[in-house]
Amino acid sequence: MTERLSLHRKCASIAIAFLLSLLLVNSAGAQKQTGSISGTLVDSAGSVLRGAQVSIPAKGMLVSTDQQGRFYFSGLQPGSYTVAVSYIGFDKLKKTITVNPGMATSVSLQLAVASQKQSVLVTAGSASAEVEAVNEERAADNLIQVMPTKTITSLPDRNLGDAIGRMASVALTRNEGQDNFVAVRGTEPRLNNTTVDGFNMPSQDPGIREFDFFSVPTGIVDSIKVSKTLSANMDGDGIGGSINLITKTASDKPTYQITALGGYTPIENGRPNAQIYGTWGQRFGAGKKLGFIIGAEYDFDGTGINDVEPTPDQATLSNGQNVVWDDSMDIRTYMFHRPRWGLGGSFDYRIKPGSTIFLRYLYTYTRDSGDKSVYSLNDNTPGVQLLVPGNTGCSGATANGTTTGPCNTPPRYYNQAENARIYSGSIQLSGMHVLTNTWYSWSAAIGTGYFGDNPFESGNFTNISTTSACRFNQSGTTNYHLPQWAPACFDEINAPQNYVFTGTRRQPGHEEQINIGLQGSGAFRWSVGGHSSTFEYGAKFRSMHKYNNQYNTYYNYAGAGAGVPMSTFPNQLKQPNYYNGSYKDGYNVWFGAVQNYVDQHPTQFTFDNSDKGVDSSNYGLVEHIPAFYVMNTTDFSNRIRLVLGLRAEITTENVHNLAFDPNGNATPNKFSGSYYNLLPSVSLRMPAGPGSYLRAIYARGVSRPEEAELAEDVSWGIGGNGAYKYTVAFGNPNLKAETGDDIDFLYEHYFKTFGVLSGGYFFKHLASPPVSTQKILNNYLPPGAPASDQGTYLATYYINAGSAWISGIELQYLQHWTSLPGFLGGLGMNANYSYIGSQTSGIAGRSDKPRLLQNAPNIFNVGPTYNRGPLAMEMNINYNGSSIYQYQYTDGAPGGPTGPLGDYYNYPHTQVDAQGSYQLPRGFKLLVSGLNLTNEEFGFYYGSPKYDTQREFYHPTYSFGLSWTPARER
Repeated sequence: MTERLSLHRKCASIAIAFLLSLLLVNSAGAQKQTGSISGTLVDSAGSVLRGAQVSIPAKGMLVSTDQQGRFYFSGLQPGSYTVAVSYIGFDKLKKTITVNPGMATSVSLQLAVASQKQSVLVTAGSASAEVEAVNEERAADNLIQVMPTKTITSLPDRNLGDAIGRMASVALTRNEGQDNFVAVRGTEPRLNNTTVDGFNMPSQDPGIREFDFFSVPTGIVDSIKVSKTLSANMDGDGIGGSINLITKTASDKPTYQITALGGYTPIENGRPNAQIYGTWGQRFGAGKKLGFIIGAEYDFDGTGINDVEPTPDQATLSNGQNVVWDDSMDIRTYMFHRPRWGLGGSFDYRIKPGSTIFLRYLYTYTRDSGDKSVYSLNDNTPGVQLLVPGNTGCSGATANGTTTGPCNTPPRYYNQAENARIYSGSIQLSGMHVLTNTWYSWSAAIGTGYFGDNPFESGNFTNISTTSACRFNQSGTTNYHLPQWAPACFDEINAPQNYVFTGTRRQPGHEEQINIGLQGSGAFRWSVGGHSSTFEYGAKFRSMHKYNNQYNTYYNYAGAGAGVPMSTFPNQLKQPNYYNGSYKDGYNVWFGAVQNYVDQHPTQFTFDNSDKGVDSSNYGLVEHIPAFYVMNTTDFSNRIRLVLGLRAEITTENVHNLAFDPNGNATPNKFSGSYYNLLPSVSLRMPAGPGSYLRAIYARGVSRPEEAELAEDVSWGIGGNGAYKYTVAFGNPNLKAETGDDIDFLYEHYFKTFGVLSGGYFFKHLASPPVSTQKILNNYLPPGAPASDQGTYLATYYINAGSAWISGIELQYLQHWTSLPGFLGGLGMNANYSYIGSQTSGIAGRSDKPRLLQNAPNIFNVGPTYNRGPLAMEMNINYNGSSIYQYQYTDGAPGGPTGPLGDYYNYPHTQVDAQGSYQLPRGFKLLVSGLNLTNEEFGFYYGSPKYDTQREFYHPTYSFGLSWTPARER
C-alpha cells in the first residue's frame, strides 16, 4: 500500500466541514407566503400504508410514504391542488386539497381495497405485509427486496438469517445448525454490506467484515431491505448487495403485540427450544409529536447435532479399480444451550410537519454455549494404495502410497465447550428537515460488535492402548454418506479405561469492532428542460476500529501416571439412535467435568500462557473512510425516471500487529496506506405497458480486504477436516480492494388486483478479487505453538486474482388468487428462482477458471400460502445448489479437480418449513410451526459428492404457541 495520510487528513477535514455546513442551514429565509400539505395514508383498518406513491400531477411532484405512512409537500403557492395516490392492491385515490398562505394543511387519506375479495390484504398479517413490500419495491429507484416484520415471523426462523434466505438470489452460510452469513446473487458474504438504518453494522466475528445474523432474533426489527444495486447515496461496499435492517418507529396508532412459543427437537433424547417476542409503542402529547416504540425478544436454542466427518481418499485396488476410501472419520456430538435476546426501536419527535428527529437503537446478545464430544476413528488397514496414506493409522507407506505397518493407531478423543459471548449494538441520532424547495438530513451513529470470553475450551485425552482393530469397511459401504467401520471401532470408543485426561486448552480474550459515523445530505428541486428534477448531495465520514487480543492458555497434566482415567468422569449423554441409528455413539464427557477436576486438583497440572501478548493472530486495525456524493433525479413525461450519481470514497488503513522471525520471536510491527475509489451509478425506469415497467441500472461497488487477511501475521489450527488436519494462514498487507461493475435489466408487471411478476438479468465484472492459494509446509511449527503441534500444515496465502465475472437471471412471482371460487380464494403463491454463473481467473497454481466461492448456480424458494377467515398457513421450500466453499485444488494434485484433493464444496441443501395460525377470540392467535420438516442434512465434500467430508443431522423442530394483539391492532 502507498501511504497517503496527508490526503486522508485533508479529506476528513473537508467531510467534517461539509457536515457542519449542512447542520447550520438557516431556514429563516423560507418563503413565508407558501404553504404545505402533510398527511398520513391508511387502509380501512387504520393501519398505515408504506411505500405508496403520492403525487401532485400539476406540479410534477412525487413522493413515497415513509415508515409511519406519512408524506409531505412543501413550497406550494396558495390554491387548490389535486393529490393522487397509487398503491398496488388498492383503488387509486384523488383528492383536492386547499393550501393557505404560510400554513401547513394536514390530511388523513384512507384507501379501499381494489375489490371485496381482496379484503385479505388488510386482515391477514403476512398478506398485508406482502402488499407493503411490493409497493416499497415499486417506488424504489434501485432494485430492492423488502421483508416486513409480519413476513419475517410468518415462518419459523432460528435467527434473522433464516428469514433473509427466503429472498430471491440469496444463499446462506450455515455453521453448527445456524444460518449466519448471507450471500446475495452468487457473491460470497464478504462482498455484501449490512447496515442498520443506513449505518454500517460492525462484524461480531473475528477477522472478518461480514455481519453475523446468527446473533439477531427475528422479532426486533421493523423490516429488512436488500438493495441489489447501489446508488450514489449508499455506501459502496455492496458489490453483491446491501442489507439494511430498519428499526421500528411509532405510528399514530398504538402498537401492542406479544407472541410466545415452545419447541421440541427429537434429537439427543429430546432438545427444547423457546421463543417470546413482542412490540409496544405509541405516541404522546398534543398533536402526538413524541413517539416511542420497542421490540424485544428472548430465545432459548437447544439445537442438537449428530455429525460425522470422514477424511476421504482414493484407493487403488489390486484389480486396478479406483474406489472411495476413508482414512479416518470423526464421530461428533453437539449439544447447544444458547440464550439469545435483543431489542430495537426508536424515539422520535415531530418538530413540525416535514421536520422530525429520531433516536434509533438496536442491540442483540447471544451466549454461544454448548458442548462437543469428538471421537476420531483411524483406518488401520495395511497394504492399501492411497493418495494420502499419511492420514491413516499406519505409520509407513511405500513410494506408490501403499500403507505399511505398524497399523495400530487407536481412536482419539477430545471434548470442547463453546462459550462465546457475542453481542452487537447500534445507536443513531438523526434528523430530516424539509424546507420550501429544499430538504436536508443529518445523522450520527456508533456501533459495536464483540466476540470472546473463552469461546473454545478443549479437554485433551490420550488413548493409552498400543493396539487397535479399528478399520474402514470399504466393501460394506454401499452409501458414501454412511461410511462403514469395523465393530471394533465402536467397542474402542466405548472403553473409557483406555483413555486418560491430559490437560485443557482455553482461549481467553476477545475481538471487538467499533464503528463511528457522521453523515449529512441535502437536496433542492429544480427544472431540467421543463422536467421536474431533484439534485442531491452529501458527505459521510465513518471510522472502524477493530482489534484481536485472544490468546491460548494450557493446563498440562503433571501428576503421577499418564493422566486422569476417563472413567473418573461420567458418561453425560447416551444416544441409542445416534445418526438415525447408523452408528453406535461413544462415551461422552463434557468439558465442564474435566475443568472442575483441574480446578479441584491444581497441583496435578502446570499452567502455560506463554503466547499472551505475543499471539500470532493479534492485531489492531483503524480504518477511516470519508465519502462524498452527488446525485440528480429527473422525472420525464410518460413516467420515465432517470437517476445519475457519482460517489467518491477514500480509504486509509493503519495496522499494528506482530512480526515473527523463523525462530518464532515476535517484534512489534505496523504499516499504513490509503487509496480512493470513484463509484458512478445510473438508473433508468420507464413504462413498458399497462402496469409494467422496465429498469436498466449500472453501478460500481468496492470490497475491502478482510481484516484478518490484511492485518494478521499468522493464524493456525489443528482441528481441520479432510486431507489436511493442520492448517496455517499468513496475512498479506499488500492486498488490494476489489471493485465490481454491475449491469442490471429488470421487467416487472403488477397485476390489477394484487401481485407481481418480474424477470431480470444481471452481470457483474470483478477486478482484483482476493483469493487464497495453498502449499504444504512439512515439519512446520507455528509461532507460539507447543512442540506437540509441529507437523505437516496446509498453508494458505492471500493474493489478488486477475478478474472474475458473475451473471444470472432472476424470476419472481407473487399473487393471491382471491378470484378463485369458494375456499380456493384463500390460495396464493410467493416463489422465486435464480440461475447464477461465475468464473474467476488468475489464481496462483491453477490454470483452470473455477466458479467464485459460494456461488450456488441454482437457488429457489417455493412458498404456497393460504389466507381465509381466521386461518392462515404458509410453507417455504428453500433450495441452495452446491457451491465451492474454499479453494484447495492446485494443478497436478493427485486425483484431479474432482478427486479428494479437489476444492471444498457445500452439498446442495433443500429445506421445508411451515407455519399455521388460527385467529381466536379477544385478539389471541394459535400458532403451530415446523422447521426443517424434511430432516435435511448439511455438509461438505471434496472434488465430487462421493468424497464426503462432513454431514450433519439436526432433525425437525416443532413449535406451538400463542400470539396476542388487541382487536384494534388487527
